[in-house]
Amino acid sequence: MSRGHPVVLSNGSKWPNKTVAKAYFRALRDRWGVGVVIDDPIDHENLCALLERYDEVIATGPSKVGCGIRHFETRENVSHGGLTIGFWVIRTDDSETDFSFMSAVDGQPRNPDAEFVEACREAVYERISEAKREFFRKHADGAGRLACTVTGELVSAAAARVDYIGKSLRDIAWDFRVSEGWGAAVPQGVISPPADAQVSAQFADMDAMIRFRFFHDRNARMRVVSKSALPSRLAATRNMAVETPLMFV
Repeated sequence: MSRGHPVVLSNGSKWPNKTVAKAYFRALRDRWGVGVVIDDPIDHENLCALLERYDEVIATGPSKVGCGIRHFETRENVSHGGLTIGFWVIRTDDSETDFSFMSAVDGQPRNPDAEFVEACREAVYERISEAKREFFRKHADGAGRLACTVTGELVSAAAARVDYIGKSLRDIAWDFRVSEGWGAAVPQGVISPPADAQVSAQFADMDAMIRFRFFHDRNARMRVVSKSALPSRLAATRNMAVETPLMFV
């Protein structure tokens, strides 16, 4: 019987606890030579999903996924006077950054930046849901289906979701913070952390929430994708042009 909570990633990969998950990614890292492109499809897929987890609960500022993922590799990092081997993500615009697989697996603690992004997501959830319904109403075929912009498969509204392209929600939230002068920290009272019977952080400052909604609507670019589309396919195509984007009403 394993101890601890299971680690489950967005692509469905899972491990019985954090110790096992860390051992998996440590072994993955050690299988690849320094500077070699990690091109095994399963390894790439699991790293994409792990980086999504990192962005959700660990990253501060702009997301690590950024504009899209081209590939991963390992590199030597200088830390506290010594050398360590770590994962690096190379994005589709040739920018690059490192990330800690240990922190990504731990997924704790949620920090104020992550709670702000969570409040932003909550603030636009209904707007995005309404935009999706309207998009299907206008563009679906006679059977109520649309083509996934990544896989091409025809999907119903129930089998589809919307996905950010260009900038992620985290990046839009960060840009909003900067525009408000909150780059260093979100002021007290802007959001409230999860409370009893409340599963996510929410805006406590209603004026700030309204400003964010307008900012989001001006800057968000979204597409309809199948719920089964793999994280790696989504991450690799975040800069693609969308002929008919979702519109906010």
